[in-house]
Amino acid sequence: MSKAIDVHLSQLKFPPACVVCMSPASKQYELERIFSYGRSKSYTVKVSVPMCELHFEAASFKGTAERLVGILGVIIGIFAGLIAVIILLTHWVSTGERNIILNLFAGGVFGLGVFIMVWAGISFWLAPLFAVPESKEARNAVKITQYWPKDQFVQLEFQNESLAEIVQKAN
Repeated sequence: MSKAIDVHLSQLKFPPACVVCMSPASKQYELERIFSYGRSKSYTVKVSVPMCELHFEAASFKGTAERLVGILGVIIGIFAGLIAVIILLTHWVSTGERNIILNLFAGGVFGLGVFIMVWAGISFWLAPLFAVPESKEARNAVKITQYWPKDQFVQLEFQNESLAEIVQKAN
């Protein structure tokens, strides 16, 4: 069972124990999450969590399937971007649009945007689903679930309830 706690980001302190196994920590694994509020406000929240050498390596490790899906994301993103540019340019040619330089620039920007959306979707959403179980366990020991920018409070979800209580008491 997991437990979520709310803590002030500037006062967040972890005990010097691995967030997965509670053994002495020797490394810091950085969690990062981007929160968007409205059109122009986005915040990147970073939290360093202590891990032992074994769980740090597990969290950092990308298995063959996860890497292949990431590479596939790049390839599919490139094709999606190219297809979007070709369709857009074909449409402009068929409608008699004459400003070639502007059309090529706009098509390139649009194609790049399509590439980034497809690549990011596959790489950051789909690829982690193919991670080895040890990597999933280490990466999901602590998750950033909410952020309140006005107060700079962050909600962390812990898989280890006793660690969540220790962190909550320390903050």
